[in-house]
Amino acid sequence: MTDFISIFRVGVVLALVSGASHAQSTLPAPRGQLLYDNHCVACHDKDVHWRDAKVVNGWPTLVAQVRRWQAVARLQWTEDDILQVARHLNNTIYRYPVAATAQRE
Repeated sequence: MTDFISIFRVGVVLALVSGASHAQSTLPAPRGQLLYDNHCVACHDKDVHWRDAKVVNGWPTLVAQVRRWQAVARLQWTEDDILQVARHLNNTIYRYPVAATAQRE
């Protein structure tokens, strides 16, 4: 009987550990990605970010373009929303250097 209880306890521990590791691998997407996916992808696939007539040439112009297009679309994003979408685009597409002060904006 003691062996059965020991095996049962080990099984419970393994199930809990397995469940915890699965929960960590399915974290929700960052807010910037969600906003971009929900509001921008309809008109902007990744090709628009790689066209020859590129308007974005650094972090300040990336933020300016996100700010501009959310206003055109009348999304009423907060400044934090704008920065999060810009960070998402910068992390996934542009990879421009961002000054430490700009990260905290």
